[in-house]
Amino acid sequence: MSGTENSMQNLFARAAALLLGNESDAGSDHDAELVLQALEYGVKSSGPIDSETANRAHLLIAASRFSRVFELAAPDAPGLISFGAQFDPALADPLHDESPMVGVSGVGLTLQEAFQGCIGEGIEYLSQLQTGTDLLHRPGIDDWAGKLGPKTLELVAVLSERSMQPGRVQSWFRATRVTDGGEVLLPADICLRRPPADRDFAPPYPLSIGSAAGPSRDAAALHGLLELIERDAASLWWRGGQLPRSIPVQHKAGLVAEELLQRLRQGAAAQRRTWLLDITTDIGVPCVAAVSCLSDGSGFAFGLAARPALEAAVRSAIVEMCQLELADAVVATKRNERGDGALNAQDRIHLQRAAIDADRCRLLQPVAEHGAHLPLPATEASVIFGLIVERLEKLGIETFCIELTRGRFAVPVIRVIAPGLQLEPSEIVTARLQDAIARTGGGATYTGGVALI
Repeated sequence: MSGTENSMQNLFARAAALLLGNESDAGSDHDAELVLQALEYGVKSSGPIDSETANRAHLLIAASRFSRVFELAAPDAPGLISFGAQFDPALADPLHDESPMVGVSGVGLTLQEAFQGCIGEGIEYLSQLQTGTDLLHRPGIDDWAGKLGPKTLELVAVLSERSMQPGRVQSWFRATRVTDGGEVLLPADICLRRPPADRDFAPPYPLSIGSAAGPSRDAAALHGLLELIERDAASLWWRGGQLPRSIPVQHKAGLVAEELLQRLRQGAAAQRRTWLLDITTDIGVPCVAAVSCLSDGSGFAFGLAARPALEAAVRSAIVEMCQLELADAVVATKRNERGDGALNAQDRIHLQRAAIDADRCRLLQPVAEHGAHLPLPATEASVIFGLIVERLEKLGIETFCIELTRGRFAVPVIRVIAPGLQLEPSEIVTARLQDAIARTGGGATYTGGVALI
């Protein structure tokens, strides 16, 4: 997948046309066929287009609209396939004209997995951007307060205190409470990415957390919810000081990790040590941190994942860890070639975190205990989602969904919000994090206050 940017954009469009069977548009197109073969998409046969084929075509069409789509090589994980992309936010709506370009990435063990992760992340971002047709509400307090639970009301109160224009009536956006399907209103600035001049307050955490694109609405919703649980676990571990547990040696997750690392590392020259931490919380959904460092304990990198099964969480965490190793390598190259003055705030966070001595940080050493995991025997995304929501409800945590699928991209995008969970990073400290710090003394005792993310 090489060539000039314009030719690549055109090639993605032609591949989409070929996949959909638009022969009048694609004709006999050898290069487009090669793209479909590389992505393991195949070529459409006669008959109606199924949802999987349509979703793949929409990803290709979106890629054709991006300014750049490119591959990156991971020096410490040659078996990792990584895509990067850049796009103009104005693709979503003219409201975002003059906005800076946005970069996204995706990784995997196959071209298909990495490509879909990268382009899906781009569509997720674009779908979150406010459009001129989004309906915002400016209700009175009686119109929304009675429909929200205590933790959600606490969040609303904290967000109101962050108002950049005191006295201005706040904008709200429609959401659905998952447990009963009831319609509620939530502050617009935690639902949509709005132009800075229009915001009531600056979001206290990245709006990407809990938002997901997927091949179906159910898959997107589950992915978003799992990300919230993952970040909650990460915060209670890193900032809350909850010590990680070990994963049983006999568990098949260990075999998954060993085989996956062999495939990813491929005997890379810069040998890194890798181990796993079980950071599952009281929620019970398996959460894993995969950790790696160089032989002397420097170069700490990590990956996080929450999944319905422990072995799936291990796999995703290891792949994400390798993605962060790649990001660290990019920052190191940037620093070597252009000096410290070229580094941005995110680059500096990478360097501070990588400077932690992984062998001496207690939060990076598992205790000899095993976590308790919520049984999630189902395979359908909608059923798993429902079981997790039920578990959260028992802990007094409400879950809301916001439909963000946009017709111009035609890929399902859902934003999930669960106000009782602690996000990472976040400027808001919830009761969950406060309680963890009170019990343990806090993670800063071990990390020196260095940010994880």
